[in-house]
Amino acid sequence: MSSHNHSSDGHADAWHHHSAAEGVPQHEHAATVDTFATFQVLVGILGFTAVFILVTILYFNVSVRQQQELKIETIGAAEMALATKGQVQAELGSFGVVDADKKIVRIPIDRAMDRVVKSYQKR
Repeated sequence: MSSHNHSSDGHADAWHHHSAAEGVPQHEHAATVDTFATFQVLVGILGFTAVFILVTILYFNVSVRQQQELKIETIGAAEMALATKGQVQAELGSFGVVDADKKIVRIPIDRAMDRVVKSYQKR
C-alpha cells in the first residue's frame, strides 16, 4: 500500500476520517442496491438502443430507396430524351410532308440554312 493513502501502520490517515464538525456520518453509497430499479434502467437503455438502431436502419433504407428511384427515373428520362433526340435529328435531316392541305413540307436543315443564307445575300 502506498504511503499516500494510508499511514505507515496500515490504517487510513486523517483525510479519510470524518470529523465531529461534519455531523452525523453519511450512509454508505450503494449500501443497498435496488435490483428492480437497476433492471428497469437496463431494460430502458436496451429498449432505447434497439429503437434507435431500428429507426436508423429504416431511415437509411428509405434514403437508399429514394436514391435508387431517382437514378431509375433519370435513366428512364434519359432513354426517352435520347429516343426523342434521335427522332428529331432524323426529321431535321430528311424530307417530309408536314401538312398536305396547307402545302407545308420539311426539308433537311442544312438545305434550309443554305436557302436562308442565300435569301439574305440577295437583299
